[in-house]
Amino acid sequence: MNFGEILGQDKAVRNLRAILASEKMPSVFLFSGPDGVGKKLAAKIFIQAVLCLAPDQNQSPCEACPHCLAVQKEIHPDFKMVDLAYQANLRDEELSKQRTLRVDTIRHLRSEMSMEPMMGGWKAAVIVDAENLEIESSNALLKILEEPPRKTFWILLSSQDQALPKTILSRALKIPFAPIPKKLVAKALAERGIKSVPALELCAGSIGKALEFSKRENWPGVLTENPLSAVQACESLPRDLPSSRREAELIFFSLLENLRRFYHQGKISFERFEKAARDISWLKVAVRSNADPRASVLLACLKAREAGLKT
Repeated sequence: MNFGEILGQDKAVRNLRAILASEKMPSVFLFSGPDGVGKKLAAKIFIQAVLCLAPDQNQSPCEACPHCLAVQKEIHPDFKMVDLAYQANLRDEELSKQRTLRVDTIRHLRSEMSMEPMMGGWKAAVIVDAENLEIESSNALLKILEEPPRKTFWILLSSQDQALPKTILSRALKIPFAPIPKKLVAKALAERGIKSVPALELCAGSIGKALEFSKRENWPGVLTENPLSAVQACESLPRDLPSSRREAELIFFSLLENLRRFYHQGKISFERFEKAARDISWLKVAVRSNADPRASVLLACLKAREAGLKT
């Protein structure tokens, strides 16, 4: 992995290279921006560059030394990628039971980050979807951010940084990530042999979203084309709760993007657009707060159809 793999984020990459060149490491970063635009990839490449034994003159990692290879495989002893899967493994629980990042997870991580680096360099932790931190978890994290151990740094990834406590935001160096230009998304899809116009139109500058949409046949029209579409959409959701939530999020995203597209094309009025978008956004928040994904998807598809998304 190298910085050249991060598409459409030239400003963020310049900022990260400048930090590497300055050798003045902030103790906490916030990579903020939409899902699927390269935040996690950038975090791993940045950590590779910090730990690399032979970075090039442009601060890119060599991709061949033991540190680079270990970070790429996420097995480096001084690097932790913290997400719900990490927590499930730590607690010896099923992934389906993980909804938020709990305080005991952050306390365990804090203890690990307080130890001396095993490889003699820096220690780094990435917290994926940092908006999933519970209030107590945020407070536990704040304690180590206020007095970080020597040669440690943290990278918080978030698509909803407004949900993070101000006490954490005030201590973080923010690196914004923007939606990826459409031509670069199209190039990324073409390199994978994908020629999906709907995926390109609906992804809102997210390669991750475009790849997900390309797997769904006839989205988003199939979600609203007739009165039974809403029922079929909710019945098609996966049975396990985490997968059901993820699929529901994609449905909400596609409906909202299609609403915006129809409004800008003059196919629906602002009043219809605004009401449906508000209702679907509320359902999206409800699912994140443990509402039933199936019932929420059913209502979202009906709201979109009522607004005029029938083609």
